Parts: sequence; C-alpha cells; structure tokens
Amino acid sequence: MTFFDSESPWTITNDYDLYVPHNPYTASELSAMAYQGVLRPQFGPYYVDSNQPDTPSQRAKSVRMVGEQLIDGSWTATLLTAAWIYLGGQAPEMFEAATAVAHRGKSRSTVMPTALRQCDYLGDESIHEDDLRVIGGVVVTSPELTIEDLLRLGGRTRHQDQARRLGALTDRDRLEQRLTSAGLGPEAAHILQDRNAPDLQTV
Repeated sequence: MTFFDSESPWTITNDYDLYVPHNPYTASELSAMAYQGVLRPQFGPYYVDSNQPDTPSQRAKSVRMVGEQLIDGSWTATLLTAAWIYLGGQAPEMFEAATAVAHRGKSRSTVMPTALRQCDYLGDESIHEDDLRVIGGVVVTSPELTIEDLLRLGGRTRHQDQARRLGALTDRDRLEQRLTSAGLGPEAAHILQDRNAPDLQTV
C-alpha cells in the first residue's frame, strides 16, 4: 500500500498495514501525518492509513505487532487491551496480556509500558472455549471474560467504564448470572445500566 503527496511516496514496510516509527518515518513525522488526518493512531507506537476500516481485526494487528516484540511464546490479550480491540477509541497506554509462563521480557519499555500476568488462559481447563476468541491473529478474552477481569483486577474508573461499554456486546441475563456467580453482583448492576456501545465486529 502506498500514499503519495506532492513530493514523495509514503510506504508501508510490514505485513500488518501499519506505519512503524523509524521505518522510514520518525515518530514525530507519523504523529504529524495523523494530525493531518492521513494516518490514524493504533496500539502502541503504530499508525494505520486513515482510510482503513476501523474494525476489531485491524486494531488487533497493532496489538499483535506489539506482542510479537515483547513476548516469547503464547499470550492472550486481556483487560483494557482486549477492550480496545472490541471497542476502539483511544488506545490504552499499557499493553496488558496473560502469558503461559513467567515472562521477564527484554527491553519491553522501548516499545510501550507492559503489564504481563502469568495466567495460562489457553491451558486452563476452567476457561471455557467460548471465553477466548481469535481476532486478527490475536487470542483475546471474550467480552464477558474481559468484563469479569476488568471488574475483578482493574478497579479504576476507566476499567469500569470499559466494562460498561462491553456489556452492550453481551447477553444481559447471561452476563448478570456470570458476574453474580463470580461474586461481582453489585458491579453487575452498574454494568447492565448502559447498553449503548458499537456493534461487535470480528472480521
């Protein structure tokens, strides 16, 4: 994919349709292109052509690119990272994921701040297969499990806000039953108040 201005071509040099700092443009140049409306910020330091559809699959590509640089082995996008894949909007400043093994990662802060939990979602028999989805090549906690994690592990206003928005993508009765069973009954009442959120796309 190539863009042209009046003087030079703008090219993408990776398989994810993402613009990467210093390849060849600096972070400042990419930020300026976004300010001009040519690019759209994605997860971490990456950008995408503003004409690209803003879908969960496209957003997941930038999460995948971050994860591939920071984690060796399997991982699952969780918490605010998972919520952003589903909902879009401003990307979170921290990469949150669960890994099968303890991970110390190398030079993680050079890409973006990270919060990695040792929790093998893929190998945990208590996690139902419906609680995990694959979007854009990334294993992501389902909206229901993401809500549960946000309420159980988050605790900040932003976690609660994103959980409330994700609630619109779920079956109300099943979500209420799930949260109540998890000991999150009071929180469930707040989440179920707001059912207005964008339609879930998984392409």
